[in-house]
Formats: sequence, C-alpha cells, structure tokens
Amino acid sequence: MIRVAVLLGGASSERAVSLRSGAMVVRQLPRSAYHVTTYDTGKKAGLSKLVRDAQKGKIDVVFNALHGTHGEDGHIQGLLEILGLPYTGSGVCASAIAMDKQLSKDLFDRAGLPIIKGLLVGAEEFKKEPKAVLSRIKQALGTEIVIKPNASGSSVGLFVRPKQKDWAKAIKTALKEDSSCLVEKLVSGREITVPVLEYRGAPRALPVIEIRTVGGVFDYHAKYHDKRTQEICPADIGARATRLAQTLAVRAHRTLGCRGYSRTDMMLDEKGRLFILETNTLPGLTQASLLPKSAKAIGMDYPALLSHLIREALYAS
Repeated sequence: MIRVAVLLGGASSERAVSLRSGAMVVRQLPRSAYHVTTYDTGKKAGLSKLVRDAQKGKIDVVFNALHGTHGEDGHIQGLLEILGLPYTGSGVCASAIAMDKQLSKDLFDRAGLPIIKGLLVGAEEFKKEPKAVLSRIKQALGTEIVIKPNASGSSVGLFVRPKQKDWAKAIKTALKEDSSCLVEKLVSGREITVPVLEYRGAPRALPVIEIRTVGGVFDYHAKYHDKRTQEICPADIGARATRLAQTLAVRAHRTLGCRGYSRTDMMLDEKGRLFILETNTLPGLTQASLLPKSAKAIGMDYPALLSHLIREALYAS
C-alpha cells in the first residue's frame, strides 16, 4: 500500500479550485492501492503536520493538488525536496519559470516557439509614470490588447480587449495579483490547450482541446461556473494544426524543463497560425478540468490518470 500525501487548499487566490482538485483526487485514488492523507498547506497546522509526518517516514509520495502562489511556483516543491519526498509535477526550477509568464515567453522565443508580442509592466513603474506606460502600450501594441498578472493562474485578473479608458483600472487590478503584469497584443481566433503526459520521463501530447465560451473569454467564471462553456476534445482543427499544436506542447514542456505532466494553452488565429500563451505545470483536476477530459479521450479514466501521475513521480525520484 502506497502512502500518499495529498496537498490541497493553499493560500493563493486559487484556493477554492485547489480544494476541489484535491477533493477529486482523494475520492478517485483507488483505496486498494493507496492510503491517502490530506494536508491543507494554507493552514499552519497542515504544513506542520506534513513536515512531522515526512520526518517520521509516514509518506511515500506527495500528490500536489495545489494551484497558484506557493503551490505551483516552486515554493512547496523546494520544501518537498528538503524533506526528501517524491512529488507529482515539475521540480523547483521549472515550476518557478512556468509561473513567470514573461520569463517563460523569453525562453520560448529563444527556442524558436511562436509567442505573442507583449510588454511587462511593473507595479513601481506604473505607479510613478502611468501615462507614459499607457502611451508605450498603445504605441507598441495598438488598442486591442490583453492584460493579465505575470504570475497567476485560473485566469484571475484577466482582461481581454478592455476599452482604452479602462486600461489603467485593469492594470491596477492585475497588479493586485502580482508585482508585474503582462500586456499582450490581442490575437483573435480559437483558443486551444494541449496536455502533455510523461511515460517513464518521455513526454507525449494528449488530444487537443478547443475551448468555446459564450463571451469569447476563458476567464475564471467561464472556467468554473458558466455551464455554457464548451470544451471540445478532440478539437476539430484539422490534422495539420493538431500535429503542430501537439509538437509545440511537447517542445514547450521540454523547454521549461517540466516533469510528469503539463498543459500548454495556445491561440489558433484566423490565418491558421499557432501562438503559445503559457504552460501550466499543475493543471486543474476538478470535474470541469481539461487534463482529465483529454486523458479520457485516449481511454484513461480519472483513477488511471492519478495512478499514472504517481508512478511518474516515483519513477522521477
């Protein structure tokens, strides 16, 4: 019997999603193979218990169901490394890099992967010279833009095509989530995402998913609350675009040094060009999440997916 520590909750703005992901993991892990204990890292008692149990040798592997700050950015991974515990998902460095959208884009660009033109806006810079920053954005990117926190997830603080008069307000809101925000030129088209699973350390792309929303924006509400949101898997985007998207997802996974699994979001524009938006190192695992749907398309049900992720974590250790 493998003793699994499921980390959930946390203290980020994505706490609610993490609690749901963690609850699904706990319910779906086969009890015949795993003894499961939960740890809410957003509470001091949860972290203390994790450390104590690790030191007493009560944990064989950690299933990280956290999202956002401290759970997905390398912080908890560093603690787990110190404790000598195998864990699901990417390591310290890849987690930290992937959480930083601008740094990830820089690495993607150097690797020859297609990215969207954008600017990084720091909180101090915007506080001192807001008008100059807004002018620079318009000059470099035009008036149709996307604003989002540089290091955050679940589309919290995301603004797509805000009116120019609302740019300052949108930037301030995004900066509440992080010390910098990313402003990008809007790319119109179809939003897709491609999960990647490793098999004994070798990454393979799963079926592509197309995301269709009523409002045209896959924000927090559309992801977790709007039942009208459609997630089509496999995406009907043609064989060529499918192959390219899967190739780019694997290359993005490798470029960032991801481990175990990841999910790369992209835009397919009206000319058939693909652009990478970002790579998630800890994709959601709720009932509404995309990774389980893509895995199901290849015949891997939820319990089998979880068992696979645990096997990869133990293999990587």
